[in-house]
Amino acid sequence: MLNLLSAIKESNRFSKIEVNSLLFAEFTCMEEETKFGIWSDNNYFAFISSGKKMWRTIRGSYVVEEGDILFIKRGANLTHQFFDDEFCAVFMFIPDDFILDFIKKYDPLIYARAKDAVGQDAVLVVHPDELLRNYHESIRSYLSLSQKPPEQLLLLKFEELLMSLFANAAHRELTDYFLSLRQPQEYQMTRIMEANFAYNLKLENYAELCNMSLSTFKRYFKQYFRVSPATWLKNKKLDLALHKLTTTDLSITDLSFECGFEDTSHFIRVFKERHGQTPLRYRQVHSKAEL
Repeated sequence: MLNLLSAIKESNRFSKIEVNSLLFAEFTCMEEETKFGIWSDNNYFAFISSGKKMWRTIRGSYVVEEGDILFIKRGANLTHQFFDDEFCAVFMFIPDDFILDFIKKYDPLIYARAKDAVGQDAVLVVHPDELLRNYHESIRSYLSLSQKPPEQLLLLKFEELLMSLFANAAHRELTDYFLSLRQPQEYQMTRIMEANFAYNLKLENYAELCNMSLSTFKRYFKQYFRVSPATWLKNKKLDLALHKLTTTDLSITDLSFECGFEDTSHFIRVFKERHGQTPLRYRQVHSKAEL
C-alpha cells in the first residue's frame, strides 16, 4: 500500500508547507479511474477543492466533491479515483501528539467531557461551516506564497483549526475522537487493529500506527488478544472475506483485494485451508443451497 504522507513529502508535484511533524499540502491528481490502497501514520484532513474521490473503510464508503471535508484517522483506506474533473484537495496532516498537546494547553477552554469514540468509523465527515470554508481558502493562499510563512504562524494555523472544531457542537463526534486519544495504549491498539485489519499492511506498519516498536507491539498484542498478530489478522480477513463472498457479487480478485490479502492465489489457498473449498466453489454451493 502507498504511504500517502511519505509520498507527498518526497514528491515535487505538490505545493506543500512542513513545520515540525505537521504538513499542509495541495494534492492534485488527474488519472484514469482507478482503485488503490493508501495509509498514513498521521491523521489528516481533506478539504476538497474540486473533482470527486471516494475513501472506503471496512464499514463504509465516503464520496466527496467540491466543498466537502473529511477527517481520516491514522491508518489505511481504499480509495477510488473517478475519471472526471481534476481532483484537487488541501490535505492537512496532524499527528496525535500535536492534538494531545493542544488539549492539554487549552483544556479550560474546550469540552472536558467526551462520549466513548469506540463505535466511530475510521473516516469522519466534517460539517463544512462558514468558518471552515474560510479556513480552507486561507490555507490555499498560504500554499501559493513564494516564501514560507514563519513557523510560529503555521503552528497557530493548526491550533486555529482545532479551536474552531472544539468551539462548535456540530463537530462533537470529531472532538470526541480527539479526546479519546488520552485513553491508554491498549485502547488505541484495539481501535487501530479493528479499523485496519482488512488491508495489506506489514506488521511493522501496524506497530508504527500503534506508536510502538515491532517487538513491543507483538508483546502487547499477544498479551491482549491471546494470539499472535499474524494469526489474528488472517482470521479477521477470512471472516470478512466469507461475509463478502456470501453477501456480494464481487469477483474473487476484487474480494481478495478488498480484504487485504497479498494476492488472489494467497487468498484462495488460505480460504481452502479453512473451509475445504475454493472461494468460488464455496459461493456456488451456498448460492444453490439458498435457492
